[in-house]
Amino acid sequence: MPAGPVAAFKLQHPGTCTGMFWRGDPRSSGSAPSGEWPRNGSILHGHVHKDVGGDDWLQVTEWSQAGKTSLSKAPGAWMPFHQGGLLLHAVGK
Repeated sequence: MPAGPVAAFKLQHPGTCTGMFWRGDPRSSGSAPSGEWPRNGSILHGHVHKDVGGDDWLQVTEWSQAGKTSLSKAPGAWMPFHQGGLLLHAVGK
């Protein structure tokens, strides 16, 4: 399944979580990155993959932690669009 163009999304968990741990590639058994994880308000840039395992996923290429402007690379990092509600909200790049 081809990935979409690079898009930007703001992470905002709909419940009481302060952010989300990275996920591995949902199409395989790849492991998730173990580094710093994005908090609510972080901006994630990447490619949208539609309907993988019942959800849409963002294959993250780079991101900025909430409250920061510098971008960090995110090799192997994925994020689902939903968990208890919508997590990723579209923003301009």
